[in-house]
Amino acid sequence: MAASIRSYCCSRLIKSKLFRLCYDNEIKRLFSTSYQLNSIRVRFAPSPTGGLHLGGLRTALYNFLFAKSRNGSFLLRIEDTDQTRIVPGTADHLQEILDWAGIIPDEGPSQGGDFGPYVQSERLQVYNDNIKTLLDNGWAYPCFCTSRRLELMRKEAAQKGEPSKYDNRCRHLSGDQIQEFLDKNTPFVIRLKLEPTTEPWTDLIKGQVSHDIYNIEGDPVLMKSDGYPTYHFANVVDDHYMGITHVLRGSEWISSTPKHILLYKAFGWSPPSFGHLPLIVNPDGSKLSKRQGDVNVQEMRDFDHFPESVLSYVTSIGGGFTESTQGMSLQDMCEAFDLSLVRKQTGRLDPLRLKESAIHNLQKKAYSGDPLEIKALTGRLRDHVYEAYKDSLGDDCLQDHIRDEDYLIDVIRWGLKDQRVTVLRDFVHSDLSYLWKTPSKSQVLELVAMEADAESILRKCLHWMNTEKMHDKGHNLEEVSGSLKSIIAQEKFKSKPFFQFVRKALTGDVQGPPVAEMISVLGRRNVILRLQTALELISQEKNAR
Repeated sequence: MAASIRSYCCSRLIKSKLFRLCYDNEIKRLFSTSYQLNSIRVRFAPSPTGGLHLGGLRTALYNFLFAKSRNGSFLLRIEDTDQTRIVPGTADHLQEILDWAGIIPDEGPSQGGDFGPYVQSERLQVYNDNIKTLLDNGWAYPCFCTSRRLELMRKEAAQKGEPSKYDNRCRHLSGDQIQEFLDKNTPFVIRLKLEPTTEPWTDLIKGQVSHDIYNIEGDPVLMKSDGYPTYHFANVVDDHYMGITHVLRGSEWISSTPKHILLYKAFGWSPPSFGHLPLIVNPDGSKLSKRQGDVNVQEMRDFDHFPESVLSYVTSIGGGFTESTQGMSLQDMCEAFDLSLVRKQTGRLDPLRLKESAIHNLQKKAYSGDPLEIKALTGRLRDHVYEAYKDSLGDDCLQDHIRDEDYLIDVIRWGLKDQRVTVLRDFVHSDLSYLWKTPSKSQVLELVAMEADAESILRKCLHWMNTEKMHDKGHNLEEVSGSLKSIIAQEKFKSKPFFQFVRKALTGDVQGPPVAEMISVLGRRNVILRLQTALELISQEKNAR
């Protein structure tokens, strides 16, 4: 009977044209041999069903850190057997995000390796061969129950307030009954025969764990009717043939571990060591979602966070270190990582930690003293300015600022004082547009209609700027503030219109940042040019009347 089931499964799956790969003799040898590798081998195995969120990045990072801290290998495997949930392009995007973070696989779809393919939909022959093993040794059986019957069972269980579980009906079919279903071409799945799982296992993070699934679940599906394996089956088969020694994954999979250990037993294989990382949840305790922008790694990248900031943020939640990773490079993290220090309890996100990490890394780069680091930083800011003000590139002031390397780094360092900014992208926010653009003619001429003192105030400020001995690239904020107050007192100007008029000449708006702050960052030369331009426009307007 087992032989006939095996033969039928093989022929049916081949006829479905799911297998399009040609395996040469070497690949067949690799797949049929149980490898006992001495080195640590771990994997990150995401499903291409959406963007990578912080929980997924944490899993990838901790696998990478564990492997590299022990001179092991880190593999990337794409688990795409649930064809109904695949989002096109996501697999490539996942690899791109890992590259951005510096978490580079030693083996994977892009890197290749001796244990590929590393995409599950390209490994269907492997699963087909191994399901035949379980059918042959009696650990698996075909189930012909219809989806309607299974749905009725679920509804009945729900009405009784009981957990939904398969009743293992087809486990007890006779050989003749099975043959009868096969002769009718009845659709079927392949299920694993569960047995009690009372023996505990030692989790690398949580310690001794036991979970008896026999009394909770019915026999689980290993191969679906479409010829694709379920997560549980493909996961175990791939980990075995890829020589995975340690499985580090989220706590949501801990209840599946007895099932996986049972599968290893069914094959006669030795299971890897398992470690289940605690869940990461939102500040309010709710579950993370791939659709959440604030936990989506791509969103953080687009917002201009440095990868070091995001990685430090993740480790601040999950632990694994004797000290804060803020300011650490990925290499530093690899050397300092200790799996025994990973926290066991659920970790809540705290956006303030990300902000602190972002500011710390921006400050570290801005004051590094490394010319290449500074050039990369100013180049990145320049790109943001170009993108934000591409419609104003004819503005000579804007062009001057973009080209002036010293001005760009001065702006960055100024922005870091009192935490005015968190990331470089903040510098092109509308509130800071005065850093890059001069006021328009129409904005300046609005001064003419405001008060007669406007021109007088601007001339006094220009005189002060021309006579004060200040550095062209920026001034001490306290000195600027003191000088402005002195002008107001000596000339008996009213404070409110004074600051409004000067701000209008410098930025085009009467409201905004403190004038002293703007002057300190714009620098003497830029302030003089803007005041001169404003006075010339006002004079031309008056003469034209």
